[in-house]
Amino acid sequence: MFKKTIIPLLTLIIILSCFKKSEGLKQSDMQFLLNQVLAYHVQYNTIDETISKRIFNNYIESLDYGKYYFYKSDIAEFSKSELLFGDYIAAGDYKVVFDIFKIYKERNNEAMELFKKLIKENYDFTKDEFIAVDREKITFAENESDMKERWRKNIKLQLLNYVSTGKNIDDGKKKLEKKYELMKKRIDEMNNDKLLDIFMNSITMALDPHSNYLSSEEHQSFKISMELKLEGIGVRLRSEDGFVKVESIIAGGAADKLPEALQLKPNDKIVAVGQSKEEPVDVIDMELSDVVKLIRGEKGTEVRLTVIRDVETKNQPSRFIVPIIREQIELKDSEAKSQIEIFNSNGKNYKIGYIKLPSFYEDRESGKSSSGDVKNLLNDLNKEKVNVVILDLRGNPGGLLNEAITIAGLFIEQGPVLQIVGRNTPPRIFYDNDPNIYSKEPLIILTDTFSASASEILAGAIKDYKRGLIVGSGNTYGKGTVQSYNELPRNLGALKITTNIFYQPSGTSNQLTGISPDIDVPDITAIWKMNENETKYPLKWKKIESAKFKRYDNVNDSVVTNLTKLSNSRTSKGEYAELKKKIDIYRKKLDNKTISLKEESEKTKMQEKDMEEKLKNDRTNKGIDLKNDLFLREAFNIGCDYYEVLSR
Repeated sequence: MFKKTIIPLLTLIIILSCFKKSEGLKQSDMQFLLNQVLAYHVQYNTIDETISKRIFNNYIESLDYGKYYFYKSDIAEFSKSELLFGDYIAAGDYKVVFDIFKIYKERNNEAMELFKKLIKENYDFTKDEFIAVDREKITFAENESDMKERWRKNIKLQLLNYVSTGKNIDDGKKKLEKKYELMKKRIDEMNNDKLLDIFMNSITMALDPHSNYLSSEEHQSFKISMELKLEGIGVRLRSEDGFVKVESIIAGGAADKLPEALQLKPNDKIVAVGQSKEEPVDVIDMELSDVVKLIRGEKGTEVRLTVIRDVETKNQPSRFIVPIIREQIELKDSEAKSQIEIFNSNGKNYKIGYIKLPSFYEDRESGKSSSGDVKNLLNDLNKEKVNVVILDLRGNPGGLLNEAITIAGLFIEQGPVLQIVGRNTPPRIFYDNDPNIYSKEPLIILTDTFSASASEILAGAIKDYKRGLIVGSGNTYGKGTVQSYNELPRNLGALKITTNIFYQPSGTSNQLTGISPDIDVPDITAIWKMNENETKYPLKWKKIESAKFKRYDNVNDSVVTNLTKLSNSRTSKGEYAELKKKIDIYRKKLDNKTISLKEESEKTKMQEKDMEEKLKNDRTNKGIDLKNDLFLREAFNIGCDYYEVLSR
C-alpha cells in the first residue's frame, strides 16, 4: 500500500533492489542511520527547512500517493509541522510521524466503508469517461462528495481490468473486495517500528532520488537480484501513483526478446498479473515487492501482464495483455555483437561496421567483459576494412564504470576519461593509460533518452575528445551521480547513498541535462519524458576545471553543420516527416495523463490473439533492420556522409 519509488542505480553497478516488508526500525536506530547518510552524502550534511519540507511531502506521499484518503483540511493541519522535521529528528521525537499515521488509519477506515457501498453499484463500461493519474496535478479532496467520485472511478478502472480480459464482473468485484480487505489488514497491523522504516526512506529520498534505506529483508532481496538467482521477465519496474510502471527493459531478458507487437515500452502501466491460464490478479495500489513476487517465477513458466499504455497506436489498443515466458538472464544474451552492412548512399557502396552494446558488463570467472568483447569486435572490423564504425548505445542503461572508461580508451590514445567529485574533495580523475588505438575509422555513437550513466560517460568522453559524432534523438537520460552501497551492522539492512557526481574530461557533467547529440535524428523514443530532471529532488552541479587532454580534429562546427544540413534534407520528408507527426501526436497524448474507463474488450481480445500468434512465430534474434528502424537507417546515411567529409 505504501509507495516506494525505485530509481535504477546505473553507476558503478546496476542496482535492482525491490522493496519488501520490513521488520521495522527502532527509534534508537534512527539517529545512527541519519548520521551515516549525512556524513557521506555528496551535497547535504544537515536537515534545513527545505529538506524538512521535502521529508514531509515524501511521507504524505508514501501514505497517500493517489490522494484517495487525506482531505485538504488534513494536509493544512499537518503542514503546520512541515518545516520542523529537522528539529523533531534531532530531538529523536517522532510523535508527528505517528500522529499523521493515526489520521491516515481513520481515513482508511472511512474509505473502506465508502468502498463497500460503491462496489455494489452497477458500472457502465460503454460510457466514455476518464480518470486522471497525474498526482502532481491532482489536489487532495475538498469534501466527501469529491472523495466518493474519486473512489467510484478508481473502482471502475480496476473492474475494467477484469472485464477487459473476459472475466465476469461479479467475480471481479469479489476479488477486489478481498484485495482491499488484505490491504486494510496490513495497515491495521502496521506498528510504529515498521512505520519508521517508511519514514527513513522519506528522509533519504528528500536528499536526492537515488539515496535509499533498505531494511534487512530488502537488503537480502537486493543481494539475490545482484546474483541473478531468480528467474523473471527482465524488466525494471517502479511504483508511481498506485501503478507499477515499466522503467526500462533489461537487455537479453525475456521481455527484450519479444516480437515488436508485444514489446513493452517505458511508462507502460502493469495493472494485473496472471499465471499462464489462471485469472489475473489486480495489482493497482499493490506494493511493488508483492507485484514483483507475482511476476517472478520458475524458468519456462508463463506470466501474463495486463498493460495500459498511455499512447494508443493504430494497431494496438491502450489496454492489452502481454504473455511472457520467464527465463534467466545470461551474459551471452546481453553481450556486445557486431555486423557488417554494405550500405548504398548516393549511388556509392560503403562498408559499415555496426556494434550493438546493450550494457557494460564483466564476468570475472570467465574473464569475459564488454570492453574485451568490443575490442575483439573492433579487431574483426579492422580486418574487414570497414569505412565507418557505429557503436549503438540506445537503450543501454549503464553498468560497470571501469568498463565505460576502458571502452572509451579503445578509440583514443590515452588520457582522462572521467572526473568524480565528492563533498569537499578535489576531483578524482580516471584515465585511459593504454596508448594504443583499436579503431581509427570515423566513429559514430548512437544514443537515446534511455542511454544512461556508463553510456553517458562513454558518449561524453568521445564528444569531449571530438573523436566521433554523437547521433541521438534528444539528450541522454542525465544521471551523473555515483552511489555507495553500505551494509549496516546489527542486521539493520543497508544504505544506498549518493556520494559523488561525475564529470566529463572538460569539467561539465551530464547530470540533469544528459549528453546532447551533435546531430538530432527523429525517433519514437523521443516522446517519453524519461530523464533525471523529471525525478524528485535531483542534484544540481557546478562546472569544474577541465582536465588536460588532447582533442582530435574529427569533429568541428563546420563538420556538424554540414552533416546536419544533409541529414535534415533526408528527414524532412517521406517516412521521417510522418514519424515527426506521430511524435507530436503521441507527446500531446502523454501530456494528457488520463486513462479511459471505456471497455475495449473485443478489440483487446482480437489484439491479444494476434499478438500471441506473432509470439509463436517470431523468435528471431534482433539485428540490423534498416527497413523499420528509421533512426538507424539515417545514422548509416550520416556515417557515409561523415566518411566522405573526413576523406577530403
